[in-house]
Amino acid sequence: MKTAIDIYKYLPKTNCGECGLPSCFGFAAKLAANLSSIEDCPHLEDQAREKLREAVGDRTSSPGTVYEQALEVLKEKMKTVDLVKTAERLGGVLHGPDSMDLIFLNERYLVTKERVLDASGQETRPWISILIYNHLCMPDPPPNAGEWISFSALPQSHAKDKAWKGHVEEVIAGRYSGDVERLRRTCAAQGGEAIEREGSHNAAYLFRFFPKFPVLLLFWDAVPEEDFPAQCTMLLDENANRYLDIESIVVLGEEFASRLLA
Repeated sequence: MKTAIDIYKYLPKTNCGECGLPSCFGFAAKLAANLSSIEDCPHLEDQAREKLREAVGDRTSSPGTVYEQALEVLKEKMKTVDLVKTAERLGGVLHGPDSMDLIFLNERYLVTKERVLDASGQETRPWISILIYNHLCMPDPPPNAGEWISFSALPQSHAKDKAWKGHVEEVIAGRYSGDVERLRRTCAAQGGEAIEREGSHNAAYLFRFFPKFPVLLLFWDAVPEEDFPAQCTMLLDENANRYLDIESIVVLGEEFASRLLA
């Protein structure tokens, strides 16, 4: 399976949004994660389409219906969620017993038990709603531990290690290799807070994927004369898996990476 960067090379790079994503790189990340279909891009040239089929397989059907079905199951589960208590526990802003505002990846969403709306009032893409609902449905998450760990240190993360490294950390490192200042500007624009932290890294930024879901991005730039490639590590709170399941954490990381590179 090719990485998002490999796939991105074949895309038209128009960022037209017709695939349902704001950027071609976002589509590449979803295609690499098997969350989209090649046919979702209407502007692929024939040669590029064939190359992509060789890279990701001849998947012509979109998995959208699968996620729509999963979303319907979550909506049933949401009926039992007390939004008043959940908003207080997870940092949401309550509008009443049936709706709340929640910050997700530096954007505000209106959440009800029936739908999730973005800032423009449009219903979000299914996997965004799934991530938000999964977060709200996690039972009794404890306070943040205040200890940073790698994704691979989370319980039951072994099967997803390669996806996290290849679709999140490596794509960020590859995109900003040799351009630390651009990374800093982009992190700030995406709501990242520059922090002081001991170490040899060139940049350290604190993000909050959700109000109670902190993530620390560390970046080491490439040193060509020492044959040292750029590296990125995304550290999570020790209790991250109590705020979101492992599968959702990976999809959340991929969504973050696609926005950081858009």
